[in-house]
Amino acid sequence: MRLRNKTTILLVGLLMAGLSSCVSSGDNPGIEYAPNMYISQAYEPYSQEKLFEINPNGMTMREPVNGTVARGQLDYIYPHPNTGAGYEASASFTSNIPITESNVKEGERLYNYACWHCHGKKGANDGPIFKSGKMPGPSWPNVQADYIKNIPMGKMYHTITYGKGLMGSHAAILNPTERWKVIYHIKSMSLGEEFEISSDVVEVEEMQEGAEEEVMAEATQEEHPAEEH
Repeated sequence: MRLRNKTTILLVGLLMAGLSSCVSSGDNPGIEYAPNMYISQAYEPYSQEKLFEINPNGMTMREPVNGTVARGQLDYIYPHPNTGAGYEASASFTSNIPITESNVKEGERLYNYACWHCHGKKGANDGPIFKSGKMPGPSWPNVQADYIKNIPMGKMYHTITYGKGLMGSHAAILNPTERWKVIYHIKSMSLGEEFEISSDVVEVEEMQEGAEEEVMAEATQEEHPAEEH
């Protein structure tokens, strides 16, 4: 009888200890049953610890299909390579960023942190780097030179994107939209009043007019659908 009581007490004690160990507290999660249910054993995409049979060539991360463009990165597509021929072809490359007062002003702000240290605040190539003599300045003396006045903006975009001569690429510093704004600011310094800048109010009105024309065209199509032949 005593042996049976001792056995019963031992079993009850073990049961209570087991149940109490399943209770979490503080930093102790307790005993986890099937932890893979809530701690995912996901692939580490930038590592290759083993071969995965379900992926091509056993890769951890699949490569995107040819022509894939990341969301929000469409304007990063630039058709001209970093070659002499690419530079010449870039002359015809244009922007859909409007030349407005606000964009030129923003270009000035961007210029003053990405360009002034070499080319100076006013584009006179008198920034601290050129002044120090550690790097020779360009052949043109300032942005008012004929070279800057006449150079196509597409070539300026190409130069900012890839770099040219001793100037390195600024693609990591300025996104495509920002590059155009910097170019607008440089051209405004170079050409002065000859550089045509649209008012932001005019730009908004033109956008509204364009939107109204589209709505009217859609309404007309709904009222008078094309006849089927």
